[in-house]
Amino acid sequence: MYSYALKRLTRGRGIFLALFLSVALAATLFSGILQAADSVGASMLGKALGATDIDIVSSAEDRNLTRTSLAEVEEAISMLEHVAWVEHLIRSVELGPGEGMEVSLPGVNASMPFTIVAIASDSSLVQGMEGLDRLEPGKIYVAEDSVNASLFREGETVTLTVPTYVPGGSIIDIQKRSAQFTVGGVVGVDDRLFSIAFGRYADFLTSLLTDSGLASRRPLHQLILLSEESFLEWMHEIYAEHRRHTRVLIAETVIGLEREALVDPWNIEGSWSRVDTVYERVNGLGARYGYVPVNYLGELLNVLGGVSSQMKTNTLLVAAPVFFTAWYLGVTVSDISLGLRRREIGLLFTRGFTHGQAFYVFLFEAVIISLLAGVVGILVGAAIIPLVMPGLSIAQVFGSVSPVTLVASLLFSCALAVSAIYKPAKRAVNLDIVDALMEYQSEEETGSWHEAALALLLGLYSVAMLVVGVTVEQFRPEAGNLVVFLLYSTWWGVDFILSYISPILIFWGASKLFIQHLPVFHEVLGRISERLVGDIAIFSTLSSRRNARRTAAYAFMAALILGYGVSVIGGIASTDDFTERITKISIGADASVWLFDFEDADAIRDKVAGVEGVAAATVETLFDAESIVGTIPVRVIDPLEWREIAYLEEEWIEGEFVFEIMNETHTNAILGKRAARITDVEIGMPWLMGLGDKVHTFTVVGFFGRDSGTGEQIQNPTLYVPDTFDLREKYVSLSRILVKLEEGADFPRVKADIEALDPDIQGVDIAEEIVENTSNNILLAGPRKVEELGVYFAALVSSVGIVLIVSTTLRIRLKELTVMAIRGFSSRQLAVTLLVESLGMTLFSMALGLGVGLVTLHGEVRLFNAAVTLMLERRVVFPPSAQLTLLVVVALLIISTIIPILFVVKKVSENPTWRTHE
Repeated sequence: MYSYALKRLTRGRGIFLALFLSVALAATLFSGILQAADSVGASMLGKALGATDIDIVSSAEDRNLTRTSLAEVEEAISMLEHVAWVEHLIRSVELGPGEGMEVSLPGVNASMPFTIVAIASDSSLVQGMEGLDRLEPGKIYVAEDSVNASLFREGETVTLTVPTYVPGGSIIDIQKRSAQFTVGGVVGVDDRLFSIAFGRYADFLTSLLTDSGLASRRPLHQLILLSEESFLEWMHEIYAEHRRHTRVLIAETVIGLEREALVDPWNIEGSWSRVDTVYERVNGLGARYGYVPVNYLGELLNVLGGVSSQMKTNTLLVAAPVFFTAWYLGVTVSDISLGLRRREIGLLFTRGFTHGQAFYVFLFEAVIISLLAGVVGILVGAAIIPLVMPGLSIAQVFGSVSPVTLVASLLFSCALAVSAIYKPAKRAVNLDIVDALMEYQSEEETGSWHEAALALLLGLYSVAMLVVGVTVEQFRPEAGNLVVFLLYSTWWGVDFILSYISPILIFWGASKLFIQHLPVFHEVLGRISERLVGDIAIFSTLSSRRNARRTAAYAFMAALILGYGVSVIGGIASTDDFTERITKISIGADASVWLFDFEDADAIRDKVAGVEGVAAATVETLFDAESIVGTIPVRVIDPLEWREIAYLEEEWIEGEFVFEIMNETHTNAILGKRAARITDVEIGMPWLMGLGDKVHTFTVVGFFGRDSGTGEQIQNPTLYVPDTFDLREKYVSLSRILVKLEEGADFPRVKADIEALDPDIQGVDIAEEIVENTSNNILLAGPRKVEELGVYFAALVSSVGIVLIVSTTLRIRLKELTVMAIRGFSSRQLAVTLLVESLGMTLFSMALGLGVGLVTLHGEVRLFNAAVTLMLERRVVFPPSAQLTLLVVVALLIISTIIPILFVVKKVSENPTWRTHE
């Protein structure tokens, strides 16, 4: 039985090609999604692991350093299985600006606050200090980018001082204790050691994953490093007096693990479990000494595992219409191919095959086809991923593919093929022997119109809810009536399901209802065709009625894929547009210069304005204040400068000559629209703002931002006040400089020039640069690129389906076409007849798909805007790249309709013969 199936597969390859192509395309997309997620996770994991070797940091904060047993804990941890190395250090923590350990220099009147880091003299951490192999006892080393590093001279003596107190004693008994050290030199400190010294390891890791550049942005700091032995000697003297230091000191153990034994990119969850086991053992060893470990490697694995799983789930859900189309195509072509094999089925029955045996033969054929298609899908998917994600190579993709992905891809292709052939095979083997031995006849089962009408109505309901902007949540009953609750729950569940399948229901219902059950639809198309091509259109009208079932099938696929393409491509374009605009809002202008300190903001602004490539610059100061709606974020601006430099959208500002009026006096302000709605404030009315123990009164001269009409959450910022307002420095939370760049400015050069202007500059963000980096970051942009790839696969699946269905339909009508050719129809007349018939349905389905896709997209955007409280509205946009993608999809659908027609017409015209299908 199974040997027959294998022979049939090898001898009749053409008849199985349709099913193979439909399954292979779907398997390629499915496997590509899984492989892309695996590759992104493995790539980011490799990037993070390659950048740092620190996996766990265990800290004991504000403890008596003589009781932390640093050496004992380090030795015990080093004996644990899968621990590669262990180091420890002691570091001070600044409680606030100017509250570090005090350092006094000869010839300098005031002491300077410094962060102190003590490292064992022979620790491997010393390698992070430029030019040093070990730390000399009694010497300190100053980080070269410390604010006052230039004041230190090698060989001179400095004094370190720390305030102390008696635990349980009088709070007034604060006494300073000092120790003298020799300056060993001014040294460079690498990013790794710097991040550990200031506890910024998490920021360092984040910058690696997101390419944000945070690792290179060092705040203003003053850092001294010295040997642990020298530092503990000083601390022992303090502890001997039964006193404690007021500065927070942290004893830390830094741990590296045997990653080769613990981390498996193919099994993130298993890797996390193994790392967590080591982490718990570390926690157990250090707990009695007050150590609290942080599992950075475990957190990294957890984040990457979540990102990978979310990417797979979300992308598979978005690509669900593609898989549905592939399944529907498989069902359609299986039904046709098994219909063409009815004589073969009858002969099998005459040779003793039972109905069950024949059925299992067809299932076995489907399984073999699916396995071949699955293998092809895995290989093609791996080859395509590097084209979609330029940061990945084919070797990386193949190297990161997990066995689970391979098995899942094969199981998916098997399930798709078997489910596609199951019903057609059941129907085929239920034929009587006499009926089976007859020549193939098209079976147009019209069925009932009720199912199609119901599907169309349900789909239209869901789309109507989107268009109106109404959700089921808005009708949630407040009463506790059980019957009402059950009815509402049913409605909610149905609505939730329809939110995913409504386009499918609309396209399937419309295709079935109009093409199979409404003769008037064919008459209307016939009249339109008659005006275009004349009386010959009657043949296409009659043919489309006779082949309504297959016509509805490819019309449904074309509508579904174009609707899917509009929704996904439009959604991606709208998301990219929204991301770009939200980036510009967060930056505030073309570029933003972030400052560590705000005291010299105006002076730095003048320097920035003089940089080549900068057109203008203005200072923006941020602070919080109290108001009738609670604590609000406020920004201080120069109205006229800010208007010309800041990123503004046309509909944000409400009022006439707002910035000119605001500039007239320090008591004029611009208020956020949502705050104005909540408080019923109109232009010209007062607004009270509390700052410290004073209340300031402003006159509202205009509104800005966006108000969705619902929600009570205020927008950020809520109030803009002019820079003539007298703001005390102690209330300022942040200052930045907004920059307008000249057209064609060299971004890297401008950024480097600005960052070199002043040590108070934390960094420079350029909007276009960030948008470009975001679009090229595979962790952030990878899922969107795979979704876009899904559109092309959907178009290919639908195109293959249309080619196969049209070709099969023409093959069945070969006798009819041959007779028409013999009776004098020219090749042009035959081509026009068939093109009018097929292209008419294709254009109808594309118009349906385009309309529903646009309506759905607009509805989703409207719901999004109603749900979020951001100042920015998402909008529907179709940039040239999106339009080109949709044109490619449309062209594929039209070409897939035309090519088989032209091929058959040429064949019939050149050789008008016909033979019975065997």
